[in-house]
Amino acid sequence: MKADTYAKLIILEALIDAEIGHFLEHRPASADRFREGIVSRVSDLVDQIDALDAVAAARVYDAIVDFLAELPEDDDGVVEATLRFKRAVDRIVERGMEARDLDQPSTWAVVLDELLEELADEYHDAVKAGGEVRPREYLRAQFLLDRAREAAQRIVWTGQPKGTAELRDEMDRLYFAVRSRRLRPTEVDLLIRGPQRFAARYRPSTLSRMGSFVIGQLLRGPRSRGEGRKG
Repeated sequence: MKADTYAKLIILEALIDAEIGHFLEHRPASADRFREGIVSRVSDLVDQIDALDAVAAARVYDAIVDFLAELPEDDDGVVEATLRFKRAVDRIVERGMEARDLDQPSTWAVVLDELLEELADEYHDAVKAGGEVRPREYLRAQFLLDRAREAAQRIVWTGQPKGTAELRDEMDRLYFAVRSRRLRPTEVDLLIRGPQRFAARYRPSTLSRMGSFVIGQLLRGPRSRGEGRKG
């Protein structure tokens, strides 16, 4: 599984968490319309995952269908159904991602970049001209922001890339801008650019991924040839 696919799965989980949070706080008049709202919001994301990894997309699709089909009416049942969905996503990641990749700052740079892009789009939908705030969209933006902050912190913890102190400061400014100040979307866009520039510098390029593949093949080659001679 590529880091891009992993990032999309994190975004998906954040959006589902936000949708369930909104459901629990603002009981919708129609459960069917609520389900339709979830499908409408995540369908493009599932298509994006499909373009990156068809196998992961098929498993995600099945997990979403099961989740929506078994979504009950009571709060405890809703929470338990959500937890089952999240565990299903965890299993998709476990099948597709190498553990060592989850420790790489480049992986989390991809995750951070993707989350920030999604956050910018969602925040524009959430905060309108004149200060109007749309609760459902704003809750999505908050959950995406939380995940982005966690991704940035994972980069900081590695202590490898330069400029992590600045990244932490920029993410904290963005956090307060969205969560506490509710600045205009154009102002938030400016605050997003700094962390995005940092993430872009550490995203693995196509050339670097090819290099890793070639190195891996060379490391495996002698052993394979040796085993062939023994046979």
